[in-house]
Amino acid sequence: MKIVVTGSLGNVSKPLVLLLIEQGHQVTVVSSSAARKAAIEQLGAKAAIGELEDPIFLTKTFDGHDAAYCMLPPFNFFGDQTLDYQKQALNISTNYVQAIQNAGIKRVVQLSSVGAERPTGAGVLVFHHIAESVFKQLPEDVAVTYLRPGSFDYNLYAFMDMVKGKGFLKGFIGKLLYFRHYGLKGLFKGYSGIILSNYGGTDKIAWVSPIDIASAIAEEVNAQQEGKKVRYVASEELTCQEIATVLGKAIGKPYLKWVLISDKQMTDAFTKIGASSEIATAFTEMNAAMHHGSLFEDYFKNRPAILGKTKMNDFAKAFALKYNEQ
Repeated sequence: MKIVVTGSLGNVSKPLVLLLIEQGHQVTVVSSSAARKAAIEQLGAKAAIGELEDPIFLTKTFDGHDAAYCMLPPFNFFGDQTLDYQKQALNISTNYVQAIQNAGIKRVVQLSSVGAERPTGAGVLVFHHIAESVFKQLPEDVAVTYLRPGSFDYNLYAFMDMVKGKGFLKGFIGKLLYFRHYGLKGLFKGYSGIILSNYGGTDKIAWVSPIDIASAIAEEVNAQQEGKKVRYVASEELTCQEIATVLGKAIGKPYLKWVLISDKQMTDAFTKIGASSEIATAFTEMNAAMHHGSLFEDYFKNRPAILGKTKMNDFAKAFALKYNEQ
């Protein structure tokens, strides 16, 4: 098949591209960075350089393809006080749907999130609800999988400075895809051997590796399907303290604790790193939904029969390498 992959060579898209090419598909990778063109072509894929906000570019790129993997880009939550991420999500999703219909594509996988079924109560993740609502407008003859992954394991890198005692809310690790876990750095300077957030402790979270997400996307692209469906994907279900213990053992801090702070402390912390009051409140609400369990309620009602192969112990090895490099 001829398949369009969005997300450039990100944490999910790169392993997906490699897997699809290995399976014999012709892959076109959409990227906004011309600097990525050579790297994309070295993988054996075709590069399409342009912006998701450009419907003409998307339609031209999608034309002649059989399937599309569509994801929203990371939003600049902490650097843009005027950010309207809900409007951006609506506009980009609308562009995707228009390009899919104009190109006659009949197989689509949309990267969504746990909590996307909730129009309220999931904080910033409402943009995934908006995106799913737009993709639901595709005609019935277009098979769509709304892929809802759990919390990305690599976002745990954002806690690294805090674990080292370098501070709380000092910054974030790169551009996180879904912004579900945060590097709480700078606020509680001097703390070491601790993770602080307004979710944690015994809260059970469905964690997922981007490698397992890529595998699930490839399975869905290749599957014979009619209509629309939701698929959850996770690698392991663990409490936050179990996560802290696994990471702690890997870095020589078996006493590492994941401790709860109040919603107010969390909101104040997000404000300190440049979030608007609206964004800070929305992020706090998302974390609170994780703490109270409502964010994962539908996941646990419809959990995947088989979890992914990449476990937290595998991620902990990579975490330890980065930890010891710094």
